[in-house]
Amino acid sequence: MELRQLEYAVAVAEELHFGRAAERMHVTQQSVSEQIRRLERELGAPLFARTSRRVTITSVGEAFLPEARGAIAAVRRALDVGRRAATGAVDELRLGYAEDLGPRLFQLAVPALHARFPEVRLAPRPMTTPDQLSELSERRLDIGFCWTAEHPPDLASLLVTREPIVVALAAGHPLAASEAIDPAQLSHQPLVIVERDVNPWLHDHYVSQLEARGTTVTIHREISSLDRLLPLVLSGSAIGLTIAGAAAARPFAGVVYRPFTDPSPYADHRIVWRRDTANPAVAALIDIVRELRDTGAFLPPEVPHEPGD
Repeated sequence: MELRQLEYAVAVAEELHFGRAAERMHVTQQSVSEQIRRLERELGAPLFARTSRRVTITSVGEAFLPEARGAIAAVRRALDVGRRAATGAVDELRLGYAEDLGPRLFQLAVPALHARFPEVRLAPRPMTTPDQLSELSERRLDIGFCWTAEHPPDLASLLVTREPIVVALAAGHPLAASEAIDPAQLSHQPLVIVERDVNPWLHDHYVSQLEARGTTVTIHREISSLDRLLPLVLSGSAIGLTIAGAAAARPFAGVVYRPFTDPSPYADHRIVWRRDTANPAVAALIDIVRELRDTGAFLPPEVPHEPGD
């Protein structure tokens, strides 16, 4: 019995489709089928019932697969511990974060983690979302806090909050007199939004939500942070888009923030980790963030109505 046979069996059980399991494991369907047959011969019974239309798990499979998952996790845990020991970082938690999101994670969740694991050393790194996802997949990062709705199948995520997007305007801009902005009012206006190279999903998500609400989107400039957005807004050369939490944290003289009319465009914040992680500090941080989220601790503060006036 080989580790890859167990991995293929688990993949088929989760996908209930040999072709999708093969795609997930980056091998041919023939390889998956052959390894499953070998495993079934060794067990002396089928794990799956196959028809031309569907795959189902047999009673033998129902009994075997939880043990297979446990064996896979144990092997990966041993590899992870060995790698960490080899680098001298057994007690280190490598944490990636998007710069606009990191402060809330450190203020709210990290103290609770230190209370549970005082010996764990945190190694935080500001990173773009694509870099976080890449380094998680490559096992160079333990957990990330990023803007995303999509990630590879080897990663898992927890929605921390769905945060409304707000409009940043120069105080003298005609739209600043509005209580709320209809997205169509931004048609042909010079907009400043997140760089696509920094986060393709977030950039496209902003644009698609505006277009769905009737906006003809004209991008004046793409920026990587709110600090770079605000001077452009203040000069009157552009209108900015940012999340409500970042707006509340950065009042700026001469700049006002306005919400969108309902339903507001939004951005998702998620913590992301490897599905096969065996690091107890990662599991603890996930639980802490979930508990805080469920109490509303991560909800953005109310945006000041006219911080620039």
